[in-house]
Amino acid sequence: MKKLIGLFIFAVIICVGMASYSYAAGDMAAPSSQTVKGDLLKIDGEFYVLKEMSGKEIRLHVDKTSTLEGSINVGEKVEAQATEKNHAVSIRHLQPKQ
Repeated sequence: MKKLIGLFIFAVIICVGMASYSYAAGDMAAPSSQTVKGDLLKIDGEFYVLKEMSGKEIRLHVDKTSTLEGSINVGEKVEAQATEKNHAVSIRHLQPKQ
């Protein structure tokens, strides 16, 4: 009987430990995004090069999973949502202030 209780307690401890471990891994796997605003300098295959308002150039990877709102052309002001690894989640025209 003591072996059975000991085995049950061990199983409960393992389950609780694995549940908290998998929960923490889920938080770390969620990609965070950043907003980038600037001028579209060039389109080089799957890469869009933007020049931020601060003057910094950023190279964004665009593929089938990226959402492009309308026709995006070189020279336009755009706003992009990108991951930490510079993958474009979405790109849209930046409306000029009136």
